Order: sequence, then structure tokens, then C-alpha cells
Amino acid sequence: MSDKWSEVSPMYPKSVVLVLIFAVMLASATVSTPLARAQTLTLLHTFVPLPDGEFPSAMIQDAAGNFYGTAVAGGSECESFGGCGTVFKVAKNGKYSTLYSFAGGNDGARPLAALILDAAGNLYGTTQGNGYISAASTVFKLDPSGTETVLHIFNQSTGGGNSDAPLVLDKQGNLYGTTPIDGDTNCGRNDIGCGVVFKVDTKGNFNVIHTFSGPDGEQPEGGLVIDAAGNLYGSTWWGGHLNCKSDAPFGCGAIFKLDASGKFTTLYRFKGVADGRTPLGVTQDSAGNLYGIATEGGDLSCNAPYGCGTIFEVDARGKFKVLYTFSPTTTRTPVYASTLLRDKNGNLYGAKQFDGAHNAGFLFRLSPSGKFTDLVDFPDGGGPDGSDPIGFALSGKNFYISMDSGGDYDKCPLVGQFGCGTLLKVAP
Repeated sequence: MSDKWSEVSPMYPKSVVLVLIFAVMLASATVSTPLARAQTLTLLHTFVPLPDGEFPSAMIQDAAGNFYGTAVAGGSECESFGGCGTVFKVAKNGKYSTLYSFAGGNDGARPLAALILDAAGNLYGTTQGNGYISAASTVFKLDPSGTETVLHIFNQSTGGGNSDAPLVLDKQGNLYGTTPIDGDTNCGRNDIGCGVVFKVDTKGNFNVIHTFSGPDGEQPEGGLVIDAAGNLYGSTWWGGHLNCKSDAPFGCGAIFKLDASGKFTTLYRFKGVADGRTPLGVTQDSAGNLYGIATEGGDLSCNAPYGCGTIFEVDARGKFKVLYTFSPTTTRTPVYASTLLRDKNGNLYGAKQFDGAHNAGFLFRLSPSGKFTDLVDFPDGGGPDGSDPIGFALSGKNFYISMDSGGDYDKCPLVGQFGCGTLLKVAP
């Protein structure tokens, strides 16, 4: 599972709860969870450390129907214990290929974030880096021939580090992203910094365009979205109201906007109770409304006393609304996969990494009217089809799921009790 590398990214949000996850699951095994309707699951690929990689991220799709993603570990041998990660492709016909294996030096290591794709077929992404092998945290480009170009290497003098979120691309070809730590090192727990928003222009020049200070947010997670006017939107895991709850002295999270001129606005600060707390990224509709999952807060009897989170909406002026509150009947552990996806009809889709009928995660839909539907419960945890969905893509009516564990136990010597993950197709 990707969280085994949380020592590489110590502020990776799921590490806050995963140390307790299996105990919670066992304690909650008798809790009733609605069964999903029947779906067709097709196993597309089972990961093995060499040469595939281990623990895939969410995939993206090109116009021809091919999928691309990263694996946070595995790949070719490098200094790292377990490999430094890969970039992979799943062709429309289902053929899997490794496009690039990170070497663990200045090219980076541990690519946790999903990729983005430009019109010319170039892929862009980030790596977290890995301090104990001196591998860099980077912004990289991978061209269609498989040649990697490092566009930026993070360091404290330029700001930012431990990059773990996907990038966005504007109309001119400039890249924007976030880092969860560094920036103002007087900010945040243990003075590691509250994170930054950065830009890499078409010439490769790197600039920090916003440094978080705490009240405006701390630890941006989930990446950015960009609208037609070039305005950027995102969320922070902590910060905002710094004393929103007694057990959250560093804040409950915030939603922010950074306009094309560089003006920063905090659109909403979470209070940490009914509205939720610790948001995990946002998605946007054509009207400019933002949607996301707050991973805690909401119904505080669920995962007491922290809550299991909410699904929320924030409009362009910062007006906030809770669309759905997770309860003990639908979830037991506040660990969600990636961010929400939205279809053309206004339905929102998300995934739980755990819970469901088999404690292996489930895929859900929230309709515009607020109806919550469990679409598919994944098979028994750790089985050959994989478990614990870490991210997904929506193509037509089909879902393409990156499963964080399970698969082939025998070929994962590092963490063989979990498997290295799989890729699945889920059809209605």
C-alpha cells in the first residue's frame, strides 16, 4: 500500500489514520453496510515489483483510450529499498507497459501523484523524493518516446518539497502545483513549513506564487483545479481556523482561490464539526462551483470522536453547503481515495479505501438530489483482484480503478502480505 512510504512523505494525510486502520476494521466488522448492485469487474493488470512497479496511483486517459499512471515504488533497481517507482501505460487493448523507471537520484523517486497530459502527448508529474537515499523531489516531463526531463528539483532555498499532488496545465503550457511542506519554515508543526503553490513556466523557470502561513491554510493536498480564466483552486488539509477544535490545534482545513493576477483568497475555513474537516482536494463544475470530500467531522458518532466526513460544495463566492454526511451505516474509517469525479449529469463519484461489504473498499455515487448509492463493493481484502482503491478514472459508463494492495502476494517480497496492487475495470 502506498502508505508504507509515509516515512518519505511524513505529512501525507492518510498516515494520520492508517496506523489505526486495521484495528478499527476488526472492531467494526459487524457493522452493517448496504450491498451494492451487481457490477462486472475485469482484472486489467497485476503489479509485480520488477519491472511494473508497486502501488499504483489514479490513472488518466488520452483521446485514443490509453491510460497512464504512476507506481510509487518498484521498477528498476535503485538505491531505494523496494525501488523508486515507475510511469506506466495501459493501452486501449489492455496491454501494460512500463514507460519509465525512476533511478533514485536527481530524476526523483516515489511518484505518488497522478499524471497530466498535454496535447502533444507529453506526460507531466511530480515525485515526493526520498531523503534516506538522497533522491530528489521533482517536477518532471516524460515525452512520447519515454525520455524524462527534470523541469525542477525542489530545495529549501527555492521553496517547496515532498511534492505529492498532481499538476495542472494552463492554456499557455505553464504548470502549477503544490507542495505540502516547506515555504515558511516558521509555519506548521515542527517548523517544517505550511506548503506552497508554485508555477513552472514553459521555459522551465520555477516560482513560488503563494506561501501558506496557517490562517490561509496549511498542507495543501489533492492538487489544484484551473478554470477557463486561469484561476486556481484547491484545499489545505490543516490551517484556516487554527483553534477550530480542541484536538485540531493546527486548524481544520480551508478552500482557497489564487486568481490569474496572483491574488489569494480563502473561500472557506472549516469549523470541524457538521461541516467537516481535513478536505482532500476539490473538483469544479462549469459554473465554478467546487466539490470535495472532508475526511473527518460531520457525524461525530462515526469514528468517534472525529467523524467520518462530509461531501461538500463551495460556490465561487465562498458559500458553503454540506451535500452528504457519512454515517456509521456507510463508513467506519475516514480514508477516501483521491478526490471526487463529476459527470456531465452532475453526479459525483468517490471511493472508500476500506469498508464496504468485504472491508476492501467500495465505489459510490452521490446524485444531484443527494441520493447516495454504493455502486460496487470490492472483493475480499488482499485477494487476486486487489483491494483498497486509491484512485479511479471515469470513461463513459466504465470505471478504471487503481487498487492499492492485493494481487500477487508471492511476487512482492517487500510487503508480500499485502500484494503490490492491481488495475481493474468496473462496468455496469
